[in-house]
Amino acid sequence: MATSLYEWMTAEEAADALHRYLAERAPALDRLREVLARHGRDPKRVLNGTPESVAPLWQWLNTRFDQLSVAEQTLEEDPTRGTWPSWARHGKLVDPHPPAESIALVDGFVTYLGELLTAAVPGARWQVGEHRIAHHPLLNYPVLAAGRHQVFLPAMPLYSAYQSAHGRDPMSGAEMLGHVHRTIATLRDESPATATAGEPLVNVVAEVGCFDVGLRADLVEQHPEVVERLVAELADRDGVVSVHRYGPHALVVDVPGWDELRLRLWLTVWLERALSR
Repeated sequence: MATSLYEWMTAEEAADALHRYLAERAPALDRLREVLARHGRDPKRVLNGTPESVAPLWQWLNTRFDQLSVAEQTLEEDPTRGTWPSWARHGKLVDPHPPAESIALVDGFVTYLGELLTAAVPGARWQVGEHRIAHHPLLNYPVLAAGRHQVFLPAMPLYSAYQSAHGRDPMSGAEMLGHVHRTIATLRDESPATATAGEPLVNVVAEVGCFDVGLRADLVEQHPEVVERLVAELADRDGVVSVHRYGPHALVVDVPGWDELRLRLWLTVWLERALSR
């Protein structure tokens, strides 16, 4: 079972991981079709190839994630981990984590989403995530790219599946459809261009006993209410001792059970969802 995180990979390992990710797509979609049929849903009608089909599909998946809840075993003890899709084995999952069935459903949804996006943006291509910033969140990940934009498709669905499993606020079908439309616009380069395009939303540096978090410069000026909610929701997470805002763009986070990567991923995905609402 491969356990190397994308962030630790060499260029050759990341290229191999991309090939593995692409090879898993067709089987993942077949499994989603089988699950839909098993629950009395016509896969051809549900997966009809239109962006609008995402909303009812995701709403139904939310009910499954909620029913399946979280796995009984920890990541280290979970015997199903070797059967997970490669993006989940190489990604930064944390406990309590969704069970194998939930991860497989996310995998099928992500595959369907990839088909919709490549149909809507013919110029989009699969590649290894790259960036001049060494700690960029997408570095080495298998991404769909067009122009200067790169998207790791499992990030938002997996985040929402975690929310469902933990009884928190998941993305609704309408919200996921909005995410799809915005992703299409981004890959087409139809979103408003800014000087910060492609720059990470946050930078996280591990200090002695805490983490120093730098927020991207435009967040406070353009979305002050989002930053306030970010601080409040992070402080309310299990394991977080304190969140101190010592400057407009700077936080000190005391969360002993997390590492730098986990905090950076949580902040990035939370902000991506909040900014898209």
